[in-house]
Amino acid sequence: NLAEEELGALFYDTLFDLAPNLKPVFNKPRQILSSKFIEMMSTMVSFHGDPMRMEEQITWLGFRHIKYGAKPEHSKVLGDVLVETMARAVEEDWTMDMADAWHELWHKACDEMMSVIKDATQYGSAVQCMWTKVRSRSTEATFGSTLRKLLLSGTEWVSHLSHGILEGDDPKKDKKQKEKEKEKE
Repeated sequence: NLAEEELGALFYDTLFDLAPNLKPVFNKPRQILSSKFIEMMSTMVSFHGDPMRMEEQITWLGFRHIKYGAKPEHSKVLGDVLVETMARAVEEDWTMDMADAWHELWHKACDEMMSVIKDATQYGSAVQCMWTKVRSRSTEATFGSTLRKLLLSGTEWVSHLSHGILEGDDPKKDKKQKEKEKEKE
């Protein structure tokens, strides 16, 4: 029975033994890497039977892995390393059923995580561009206040937000203009 810290260290020993070319990708101190690995594995195992929570956790994991530079081609290698690590940890008690279960858990989680990374990469630049426009035309406080009001006002807030703030219109002026038009009628 290995302690969590030992299991994390064994994972990275196995990784760098089987895929030394990935060593530069994992450039944080080994103790931090080991701790994060154990945290990730614990999360995956904990939520394996709860698909909604699992998806939520994997989504956040995917967002974090964007900044780490995670790539789809890494998931196969890391999955193989994970299974090999578990086999080394369990030693003679290791079975093919265990191998299959870990592979299934890993691939299910990685497929979801890579989907999140792909979507974030695809749409992230559009969101960054929009946020840059918002910041150039409004203060964060004004944006936050306007967003809160629009969220509370109902379902048409997206339209108001995009036409009001992003195009430089003042939502208060827009409201006053509508009131004036109603008075004319």
